[in-house]
Amino acid sequence: MKLDLYACTRPAYPRAALADRAGGKSMLEIQLDAEGKVADARVAVSSGRTDLDTSALTGIRTCTFHVLATLGKPPGKRYRAQFVWTPGEAPRPLDPALVASTQELAEEGDPAAQTTLGTWHEQGRFFKRDMAQAAAWYRRAADSGHAQAQNNLGVLYYRGNGVPGDRRKAVYWYAKAAVQGHGWAQDNLAWAYQYGAAGEQNMDKALHWLTRSAEGGLAPAQVRLGLLLLDRADSAEQRAEAEAWLARAATRDDPKGRYYLGRVYERGLGTVQDDAQAAAQYRKALGRSSGRAETALATLIEAGRARAETPDEALALFDAAMRARDPAAFYGYSAALARRGDSTLAGAMLQHGADKGHCEAGIRLMQIRMASDPDYNATWRRMGWPTSLAVCDRPLESRPLF
Repeated sequence: MKLDLYACTRPAYPRAALADRAGGKSMLEIQLDAEGKVADARVAVSSGRTDLDTSALTGIRTCTFHVLATLGKPPGKRYRAQFVWTPGEAPRPLDPALVASTQELAEEGDPAAQTTLGTWHEQGRFFKRDMAQAAAWYRRAADSGHAQAQNNLGVLYYRGNGVPGDRRKAVYWYAKAAVQGHGWAQDNLAWAYQYGAAGEQNMDKALHWLTRSAEGGLAPAQVRLGLLLLDRADSAEQRAEAEAWLARAATRDDPKGRYYLGRVYERGLGTVQDDAQAAAQYRKALGRSSGRAETALATLIEAGRARAETPDEALALFDAAMRARDPAAFYGYSAALARRGDSTLAGAMLQHGADKGHCEAGIRLMQIRMASDPDYNATWRRMGWPTSLAVCDRPLESRPLF
């Protein structure tokens, strides 16, 4: 059951429960039809709150349990599934003296205090979250030349939060902050030029500002610059330069930097191919890379290219990555199950990966269907659709961190 729950959409945390910092466990009893869809669901053990239980029921009714259907479980049988509700950290208690002094300084025109007030309103700290108020305080500080406020105001304009969405104004404020050396503003400005967010796509300007941000020590910018240079590299020297930026981010213990540096070592891009170094970087990013480091390390272990610390470490890593909703984990786990002789469950995991848009899982699922169904095979080939995993082999890509 838990493997299927990893593939389901998480139920929404009710706002009232969050406001009350309420948690608990909703134990559900569900009945499935022949296709693995939820035919009936009810609360077996309540969390103690109706809104939590109701949200759990709403969420699970949208799920399809491929594993149980694939394993041939008889329709009508009841199963149990548990949702654990854990609220995040409680907001900090109000500090009247701090709020009063900051408010007084802001009203007197202090741009740092104005920026702080904007941040408190944006984050809902000490006040009810109010994006319009956040934008108003950022604007006052930005007009005074405060770089952080200028960047934050640009973000609000880009997202249309508290102000009407306007990407040209966003870029205007990014640029104001970028020339003052604000690292995030430089990174945001580079992203805008790279993708033409405000109508002008200019890779030279994007590289200029991204490099300045990376040189200033912003690890996410170092990662983006390394990946961008790697994608554009056509020589060993250029790949080595790209690898050096990823290494700089990794030395700052940036999880994306460690993950992508591991990928570079694994594939021998810009450096000597080294599975041991790849595995070491993946291990340092575990729990901080949305499951990608777990999947990469488990795949190396399964291929016999990295040493496992425990007999079942690869499966445990895939399990953790599936809990993080990494689509590649379902594909990797499927392959691991197939190697262990569990072809039925492997097929169900492959279906999960394909449902999440994982290219290799989708192609592999098609290959299996083509091998067993002549009509499906003929239709697929007649349409000229891809039949090889080679179509999924893409280079390391730059991921916007806006």
